Amino acid sequence: MSRSSFLLASSALLWMGLCTSVQATPVQDDEASGHDSSPAELVGPHDRAPGQLDDLFITEDTWIRTWGEDWFAAQAAAGETRFTESDEAGEYTVDGVGEGDFESGWVDSEGEYEFRYDEEEDEFAYWKLLSADLLSRGRQDFVQYCSSCHGFDGNGYGRSAQFLRPPPRNFEQSTFKFTKVIGEYLPSDRALAALVKRGLDGTPMLPWDVSDTQLDEILQYIKSLSPEGEGWRDVYSEIAEVVDIGVDPYANDSAAGIAEGGKIYHRIGCYNCHPGYVTPADMNTMLGKDAGTAYRSDLTYPKSTTSSVFEVMGHKVKILPPDFTFNTMRSGADVEEVALTIAAGIGGAGMPQWKGGISDEEIWAIGHYIRDLVDRYKDQPAARAAFMAHLRSGN
Repeated sequence: MSRSSFLLASSALLWMGLCTSVQATPVQDDEASGHDSSPAELVGPHDRAPGQLDDLFITEDTWIRTWGEDWFAAQAAAGETRFTESDEAGEYTVDGVGEGDFESGWVDSEGEYEFRYDEEEDEFAYWKLLSADLLSRGRQDFVQYCSSCHGFDGNGYGRSAQFLRPPPRNFEQSTFKFTKVIGEYLPSDRALAALVKRGLDGTPMLPWDVSDTQLDEILQYIKSLSPEGEGWRDVYSEIAEVVDIGVDPYANDSAAGIAEGGKIYHRIGCYNCHPGYVTPADMNTMLGKDAGTAYRSDLTYPKSTTSSVFEVMGHKVKILPPDFTFNTMRSGADVEEVALTIAAGIGGAGMPQWKGGISDEEIWAIGHYIRDLVDRYKDQPAARAAFMAHLRSGN
């Protein structure tokens, strides 16, 4: 059985189990008891059956934020004749906004994209129309493949979520951790699709082998879950691709990248959250610090210093930063993928964006160093035990 067939079959079995095996809160009969038939207050969605799911079909179109004018210019330059630019002032006024509020904008002859004015925010932005039919297909596939973890409404609290660590993403927050897009921006469809296809190793999020059409419709539905005025419904939001860090300067000399990366990793203070991988004495020598400089006593252990913005059912979720000699990393996560994560940071978590804080060359070096730690010690208990014993003997 292929992986995709196995996942589909597992999802179907889980779905049938959810619909037939859950227990609902008992409800008293009004006439027999003379009491209100409303059930007692429920603790959470695990206390109730999923209901009839009669809202699988969406009946209204939805507008979401899309690319800015540079994207439309690029499409036009590439020969996409449906997009034309107009310099007629006020041509795109909406809801009676007076002419002359803006001077130009891109027009989509097919009506999928619009340049619209938000009266409340006094701001113009481009919006994309998601049809009710598209959203219905996306929702149906979302319920089939995603809802057991992410919840029927995408709030991160599906039937399986109570057993999963880290918990599934709450899509109402419109915040994603590993898209490799700078945290202040919304990730592009391409960045989101890559995340779903590769999965998140070390978490319950598996790689999903669904068709490109299904994946696109699921992603559009997920984007439509943003609350009004947030995420893809925020007029001020901007969409971006994966961060650019150029080519790997250490592609032909990984050893040099590893050596330099170790110095930079400790120089910029990665050990404040992740473990330090040198003894305090070696750290002082490496960084040119006084011999008596002290560091935290648990230097070889990860330490959570920042609360995550992620929450499920109102509860904040704090996840320890990984120890790269112990925590899992996807086997296909090459140096570039590690470096891109370092560059973009992890939006909503304690991992900052390093693009712009240090050079691209330094980012690549840290990528080589971290990948080497994983290769040397992950799933190598004897080697890791000896390495950690050496580090801790120097504390």
